[in-house]
Amino acid sequence: MTDRTTRASEPGSTVLDRWVDALEAELGLPPGTVDIGAVLDLARDAAHRVERPAAPVTTYVAGYAAGLAAARGEPSDAVERATARALSWHDDGPGASRGS
Repeated sequence: MTDRTTRASEPGSTVLDRWVDALEAELGLPPGTVDIGAVLDLARDAAHRVERPAAPVTTYVAGYAAGLAAARGEPSDAVERATARALSWHDDGPGASRGS
């Protein structure tokens, strides 16, 4: 492992911390790129307010949007916007407008 500062080197680190550190390294991301708490909160909100399968899909879409913003050199509020959307979600059924 390179000279990276990782969550796993901190007291009280968890398996999840070590997994995310390893995943960041594998994918060439700077250490600490992933805000584990924000991702878990988004997944929870999507699962509870939309439906369970929305959790991984929502976190993927938010991450994709954040990555596109980063590629353009722009900040991203994708996680915050996706969280707000999940928390305000109301499904009126098939054929309902998804734009509101």
